[in-house]
Amino acid sequence: MKKKLLALIMTACMVTTMFTACGKADSSAASETEGQNTAESNTDEGNTESGEKETIEFWDMIWGSDADAYEATVREICEQVGEEIGANVEVRFLPWDNFTQVYLTAVASGTAPDVGTTGTTLPSQVHMMGGTMNLNSILEDWKAENNPILEAIPQAAFDVQTFDGELVAMPFDIQPECITYNEAIFKECGITEEPTTFDEFLDVCRTIKEKRPDIIPFVAAAGDHEVHTLFTYFCMLNGTNVVTEDLKPNVSSPEVLHVCEFLKTMYDEGLIAESAASMTSGERDSTYVSGNAAMIFRHNLDSSVATINKEVWDNSRVMGLLKGPDTDTPVSMTYFEPILAFNNDHPELTKAFIKSYMEHYKQIYVTGSRGTLPTRSDWYSDEVFNTPIYNDLTEKCLPSMQFPTWPVKGYYSAYNQVEGELLLQSITQEILMGNDDLEGLAKQTDEKIQKALDEAK
Repeated sequence: MKKKLLALIMTACMVTTMFTACGKADSSAASETEGQNTAESNTDEGNTESGEKETIEFWDMIWGSDADAYEATVREICEQVGEEIGANVEVRFLPWDNFTQVYLTAVASGTAPDVGTTGTTLPSQVHMMGGTMNLNSILEDWKAENNPILEAIPQAAFDVQTFDGELVAMPFDIQPECITYNEAIFKECGITEEPTTFDEFLDVCRTIKEKRPDIIPFVAAAGDHEVHTLFTYFCMLNGTNVVTEDLKPNVSSPEVLHVCEFLKTMYDEGLIAESAASMTSGERDSTYVSGNAAMIFRHNLDSSVATINKEVWDNSRVMGLLKGPDTDTPVSMTYFEPILAFNNDHPELTKAFIKSYMEHYKQIYVTGSRGTLPTRSDWYSDEVFNTPIYNDLTEKCLPSMQFPTWPVKGYYSAYNQVEGELLLQSITQEILMGNDDLEGLAKQTDEKIQKALDEAK
């Protein structure tokens, strides 16, 4: 166990973000504010009563595109929650660029907070270290109250943070991966219907290339951590993944090889950005937002795009799921972001905080510039979610959403290495640079995944 613990911390130090999809603000801005936000109580009154009230320490990430707005909103929510549960709440905001190292080091040294929002795979790591708390009683309380929140949160969101029968983190946010397109460009090119299959998608790209040779039909990032999401996304659209349900490498399967062939066709015919193999997520975003691409792959755009290019924002729509050649039921790749409860000496107060926070956090989407979706579908009727992007997501993507390790039920131990060390990077980049040896690349990738699976045992 000590060997595994050391390995986990060493991996975290080498891979300082877990490379999960995150709606993060600029990390330099987050770093500048970290010091002034560390362990800062929400109210002066709370400090004067510290002898009478217990304190909940809450670490949060900068989830909003406007860090100041997000932090101010979270503080207001925490003040309300603190009053409701009779506790002081101290809030610390972490920058994204080293949050995994910070959290795992804190767990190992016994200085972890009571609660923290994290990247999607961190709870599985902390659970392996014995540092999590069982939150099943919160679900039992909601059930006894007939609270609609239980029906509002999708089961898949609970499943991905359940280990050995214990819910160890509460899923609060959804980041659906999707293809967004510029409807104005589609209309200009005579495209009146969205594609529904891989082949139809290729035809749309070909039409755009013919009608608008000055723009890129499709942009995606394979030059940074997004490479993992890109490859996995298209696998799930084809009803498969890189690891099978019984934890066997699967990249050499016909289904995944068909995904490789699909990506190769896009490269060979110039339907994806020529620089896709080295393109970063920032370069991808700026290419689309500037109007130089017809389609983009990423998690959903937020309204901050409108401040850069209102015309692009007004014309952006989310594409429905494409069906790969080997399935009639494509799966929508979705990250469910968690609030993690750490082992501490006041578990009931910690659970009371999480329960109350889950009942009040909608405001981060209203005034906190959080550009994704809450797990709570009962909030989607709120005006803030009444935009074409949100409406498309809830109609076209969310009904089929599953976490990135599907069909495995939850995050298997080796996934932290598969994702964190970018084991899908080489095969994706090689395909997007013209390598024809798909079977050889697949075999090499399966060997890397098998090694990760073996080391995790």
